[in-house]
Amino acid sequence: MIFAPHTLQVKVFTPMETDEFGRPIPGTGGESWQDVCKCRCDDNSTKEFTSENGEVFRPNYHVVCEKKISLSAGDEVRCMDGENVRGTGKVYMVKNTNYFGYSEIWM
Repeated sequence: MIFAPHTLQVKVFTPMETDEFGRPIPGTGGESWQDVCKCRCDDNSTKEFTSENGEVFRPNYHVVCEKKISLSAGDEVRCMDGENVRGTGKVYMVKNTNYFGYSEIWM
């Protein structure tokens, strides 16, 4: 990809550790953001998707990544522009291309 000014991150949940009796240990576990790849995050206001149930979904952001990624619908992601959040949301649809080796995410 020639133009990829942003960084795609996915929210990772770490379960709490337990002691020998199965009780959760306070201060362990939590959530964090993990870098996935460089990307381009564009605002979206025109594209609409209709589910099989007839629900209409208009995503707020269209993200193009420089490699094939293994995200799925419902994952929470964000795009960072340096230290600033460019866009955040839940993944609606992921498309991976066969020949060019990039991915598209609608969130």
